[in-house]
Amino acid sequence: MNNITGPPVTGDDFFGREKEIEFIWDRINKGNNFIFPSPRRVGKTSFALKLLDEAGNNGWQTVHLNLEEVSTEQDFIEHFIIKLTNLSWWEKRKEQGSAFIEAFKSIKPKFSVAGVKVEVEWQSNKKNIYTQLTDLIDHDEPTLIFFDELTVLLTSIVNSGDDGKKNVTDFLHWLRGLRITAGSKIKWIYCSSVGIENFTHRHGISDTLNDAHEYALKSFKPEESIKMLKLLSDTKGLKLESGITKAIVNKLEYCLPFFLQIIFDKICLLNAIDNLPLNIEIVNIAYNDLIEESHFNTWVERINEQYDDNKDQAFCVLNHTCQAKKGVKRKNLVNVLSASASSPEKAEETVSLLLYMLRNDGYLMEEGGLYRFRSPLLRDFWFNRFVK
Repeated sequence: MNNITGPPVTGDDFFGREKEIEFIWDRINKGNNFIFPSPRRVGKTSFALKLLDEAGNNGWQTVHLNLEEVSTEQDFIEHFIIKLTNLSWWEKRKEQGSAFIEAFKSIKPKFSVAGVKVEVEWQSNKKNIYTQLTDLIDHDEPTLIFFDELTVLLTSIVNSGDDGKKNVTDFLHWLRGLRITAGSKIKWIYCSSVGIENFTHRHGISDTLNDAHEYALKSFKPEESIKMLKLLSDTKGLKLESGITKAIVNKLEYCLPFFLQIIFDKICLLNAIDNLPLNIEIVNIAYNDLIEESHFNTWVERINEQYDDNKDQAFCVLNHTCQAKKGVKRKNLVNVLSASASSPEKAEETVSLLLYMLRNDGYLMEEGGLYRFRSPLLRDFWFNRFVK
């Protein structure tokens, strides 16, 4: 098992979650669509790709479309069509597909699929293009379609101009129409590093996804975390005693695969480059090094990019909460925000919204009436970056 800390893992490098794969695949096979709303770095993409493998092994066709670099509806259709041309049914609908491509003229000045180049205006043909694409898609073949980073595209659409809200609503309703097509054998998975549920809630369009089931991936249990660390160390040829693996798990508490991977990688570096012995102290040194590094910069960037007018208040809530390991009461957060709010009622409203969003995005959790950071590693990074 290789220690891959950047891109999604596949094949033998994917670890664990056997029961979850079996459970979700059974639900998909019985006709359900899924959204994976879990926070960043929990392994959503790797999990979804494993489900695509499961579908392929069971004779299904599969589509994986990463929307991270897709910024417009036109770009989306171009990329989606390219994926569809690889499916078995495209050949039998080639004439209809070519007609669709001919109608699809305003995506770019020049657009090419299977040798067909087209040019037209988007807005005047948009409704007709979506209608033709709907009619083109074959629902008779068992197919699992996975859209990754969906919220990145949705955010780009909603910010595209005065009609952004209408456009993103229409787009999501179009996707919903595909999902609820009677007798359809196409099933869908959506996930994103930016919370889908936060996006739809903020824009008042949660109904566009209310037919899809949510499944939140959880962190690994201690015994599973220790097993993963043992596999990593065996592959690396690094002898980690049980006391060290237990110390890692106790230190992290919230054991996401990514967190286990980066602390293992740091321990390997400290041992190989700095000649530090493999003992309990190397775990503390590795942990302290990690909270000084850039692994969590994207968590900061998400607040700046996705929390709009509430980003300053979000930073305020997080900066206050990271100072209390056991957590803070909601009332304390209201008091903190009251200083800058126009009224106590506004502070209450803002805290309610932010706690909803920050919990969905994996920053905070609530336990016994106290709100605290879900991950001690993220909490300590946040404290070092913004409070210390």
